[in-house]
Amino acid sequence: MTTIGEFLEENGEKVFLVVYFAVMVIVAGPLFLSLGEAWQASDIVRPAILALNPLVGVTLEQFSALMFGLYLGLLVLVTLDPKKRVQGILLCLGTVSALVALLSIGLFIPNIDFAANIVWVLGGFVGGGLVGGGPKLLEVRTASALEFRRSATILFYLISAIVVGGLIEFHVNFPQFLQVSAETVQIVPPAPNVSVEWASIGVNTLMAAVFVVTLRRFVTYDAEENFFVLGPQGSGKSLFLVGKYLAALDDAVGREADTPLNPSSDLMELVGSLDAASKDTGWKLDATGQTDVEDLNFNFVDGRVFPKNIELSSLDYAGEYLERLPNALMSPDDEIDNSTLRLLAQRVRDANTLILIIDVERYHNNEPLEIEPYFDILDVASNKDVLLVATKCDILAEEFRDKQALEAHQYFDEFQEFVSETLIENNQTVRTLVQDTSGSKIHPVYYQTTTDENGERVPMRDRNGNVMTVGFDELLEKMG
Repeated sequence: MTTIGEFLEENGEKVFLVVYFAVMVIVAGPLFLSLGEAWQASDIVRPAILALNPLVGVTLEQFSALMFGLYLGLLVLVTLDPKKRVQGILLCLGTVSALVALLSIGLFIPNIDFAANIVWVLGGFVGGGLVGGGPKLLEVRTASALEFRRSATILFYLISAIVVGGLIEFHVNFPQFLQVSAETVQIVPPAPNVSVEWASIGVNTLMAAVFVVTLRRFVTYDAEENFFVLGPQGSGKSLFLVGKYLAALDDAVGREADTPLNPSSDLMELVGSLDAASKDTGWKLDATGQTDVEDLNFNFVDGRVFPKNIELSSLDYAGEYLERLPNALMSPDDEIDNSTLRLLAQRVRDANTLILIIDVERYHNNEPLEIEPYFDILDVASNKDVLLVATKCDILAEEFRDKQALEAHQYFDEFQEFVSETLIENNQTVRTLVQDTSGSKIHPVYYQTTTDENGERVPMRDRNGNVMTVGFDELLEKMG
């Protein structure tokens, strides 16, 4: 039976779409109805805005038209942002719901002559577009994505200020401090008395909190995940990172607008080496030298309905450092005499998720997996999420085909179960590692391979000369 976690993993965006729709449409109406009533009885905000007329000659109607135009300008930019389009549409629906609620008590739309105040509306609209980053629409972007982060941020703080300020005005009766007439504004010494209206304060506070928290998710562009890859010497760390990049590159194809991948030069050297290889020359990737450290990183976008930017980064390091890493993690940086080890320890500390490599080729050849340091690392680096990844699973893909007459790339879920069961049942270290990581699933990845005349495994390539990978797409979805 599918667990709740698996259901959310497969259908998370659809679930969030329903939740966001409910918040924006269902919650916005009654919430802004209360805010409208707060405006009618306002002791602070309403007098302050009314004071603009005698002070600078701006009437309440003109100010409302200006702010409405500003809001529309920011909202349009959010809707044009490829990563926030769905959120922008939901916010438009929430805006309509809020306006209908205010209309029901005779506020806002009935009080503005939009034809007479069109200049104020257009002025606010243009101002919102300029402040929110509208000039980006005229730029030719190369190494940056089309994002209106400033517009989304301003919109969030603007709406949040209205909601929080209105909620306070609704439930707290402040003393009058401004007396506004058609021509003058007088400051009145406030009486030292404040009273609180407790009726419905819990419901209104809950609605406001849900609305603001949901709105905060709307302006989030970057994921909080930070991944770091660990593996013993020769376990395929380099090829694993290249495979992740190739999967992200394929995923980026077909997106209307996207964040450039911006791969590091070290990563592109690995990609170029693999790309330059042929069936006769094999992989063309050597094991990382003991003194070499390569910075491998790139960006990709996860999700179609609510896309978010994810940065995948790692250090490609010599596997010999793995055994020394637990002691380094327990030591202050100034006591670690090796700069590479110091950098590794720092990156592990900073990571939210550790990707632990299991070398299937070692398992197949009855060689030690050399993953014992993982246990000490997990003990020292606590509160980390963990992904277990089995590399070089082309070997088990052949066994899967022989035993179950199925192709691994076509029946990947079944193949994942096969890999997990095979490794867990036949290797006590792997079984313990899975147990210590709360029953984590093992994610198989591999390059499709064939055997050359010397009996060595070399990558299979399509007619364009590209390597063919399996499991990396599914892993990218998991990591998102």
